[in-house]
Parts: sequence; C-alpha cells; structure tokens
Amino acid sequence: MTTTLNASTTAGLVQTADTSGVLELQSNGTTALSTSGANVTVAGTLTTSSRGIAKASMPAGTILQIQQSTTASPATSNSNSYASTGFSVVITPSATSSKVLLLCNFGWSSNTADFGMFAFGVNGTADTATQIICLNQSASGASNSLYFASLSYIFSPASISAQTYTLQFKCTGATAQSLFFNDRSIGGASGLCTLTAMEIAV
Repeated sequence: MTTTLNASTTAGLVQTADTSGVLELQSNGTTALSTSGANVTVAGTLTTSSRGIAKASMPAGTILQIQQSTTASPATSNSNSYASTGFSVVITPSATSSKVLLLCNFGWSSNTADFGMFAFGVNGTADTATQIICLNQSASGASNSLYFASLSYIFSPASISAQTYTLQFKCTGATAQSLFFNDRSIGGASGLCTLTAMEIAV
C-alpha cells in the first residue's frame, strides 16, 4: 500500500492515505513519481526548465561541458626547449573536483632523421608528464614527409578558474633540425588539427 495523490480528470484531487511511508503522485491513476525514504523514482521523462539539473548533481563520469579549438595554421620550431605551437583551448571547470580530458590530433614533420617531442602546456608551462616522442626514421625525402599523431591526457586542475591548454613542441636533434607542426618543411601540407577539452564529473 502507498499514500497516493491522484489528479483525476473526473473527481479532481483524490487522496488515499496509509502508513507505509511511500508516497505516489498520480495523473489520472497513472503513477508519475514515487518516494520512499530519501529516494525518488520518476516513472516517465523528467523535463526541467532551462535544463535545470545542477552540474554538481550529475553522477561521476558525466561530461559536463566540451570546448574545442581547430586550426589549419602551421608552426615551426628550431629549439630544444618547449615552445607553443600557437594551438590552444580554454575551459573553465564548474567544480574543483572535476577532471579535464584533453584530446589532440595533429600533423607533424621534421627536416632531419631526428626525434621531435610534443606535450600539453598548462597555462603556459609544458607538462612533461604528457609528452610523446615522434621519430622521422629517414633523412631521405624527409622534407616531403608528413606524419600524424594524437595526444591525450586527464588533468586534475583543482580550480574553477579558466584553464588554457596548449600543444607545445621541441626539437631533440642537432641545430640543423627543424620541427614542423601541421606542415612539412617544403610546405603545402597543412590540414585541420583538433584540440578538445572535456570536463568530467567526479
């Protein structure tokens, strides 16, 4: 048994009481919502005005927001220190407990048979824990080659301030090495690169 409040189309509001501690709200005899202790069950579709469920109420693993940047612009580095490719995305977490999943897909090349390194930069500083090593295996025809890579990482910003994530790169070879983002050394190979930031509830 349950206590029911039924909005009847013939009798108006009909109340049935008992001592079960369970309450049902009905529409013309059909249960729309029921409560038992601290639990609430919605029988149909829950519709809220202006998507009014607070982000803080969403379960762990929920994607709370997505920000994405794209670029077709190339960049070049001759340095053995990390520098920005100029490619960035900004996301402002809604809670200090949130995680930020960063995904990047891009093209790259080197004019020599050397390693190149790419990493995410966090608010201007390269995070070497995220770095990947890319290798141009042969100097023969290196200027004509273009490779593709992806980089992903989960960050814990512990902040509700805007976070700027960039893709950074550096050379590892001799001073003659040039590392190219989204291009090859002879040019003419720029494409669309994507950098996506997703806030994940924890």
